[in-house]
Amino acid sequence: MRPGTGPAGRDESGVSAMFSRILAAIADVEQSQDVLDLVKGLGADDGTQVRALHLRETELSGYRWLSRESNDDAAFVAEAAIFELRMAGLAAGGGVRYATCDRVAERILAEARTFKADLIVLGSPRRGEFAARLFGSVTQRVIQRSACAVIVLPRRRRRPGQSEAQLPQQAGA
Repeated sequence: MRPGTGPAGRDESGVSAMFSRILAAIADVEQSQDVLDLVKGLGADDGTQVRALHLRETELSGYRWLSRESNDDAAFVAEAAIFELRMAGLAAGGGVRYATCDRVAERILAEARTFKADLIVLGSPRRGEFAARLFGSVTQRVIQRSACAVIVLPRRRRRPGQSEAQLPQQAGA
């Protein structure tokens, strides 16, 4: 229970605080804005704590561990998210954690347990429905195994031949 709250998470004004600890999983710079906008809307309460988590995924190739991004790129994603959340008046922290490509969901759940999160916010799934059925889905594993609430941003609709950069911005997100 947060300081200054009574039973059932109610503060002195009698207003119920829905989520006091939010874990925002940030995959990349393009996706992060939608996640951050949602978290800022949910975390309007002064006592809400937010942890921005960016996972630097690595995979074994031959005898070397490889990653799609450098340490500096990963740090930039995390620090930019934390800065934006703090500018919105939220108590925010977080950073970069490392995970192998097949253990991303487990790392998100471990971070949520450590942080004692009430809510996990995930960006839209990367894989389409068919690929998720074949190879599995981080989003699905987090939803199935989480001990707290999970919000997943919807996929943006893509027309045939349209690239990610050409997608329209979602209204109200």
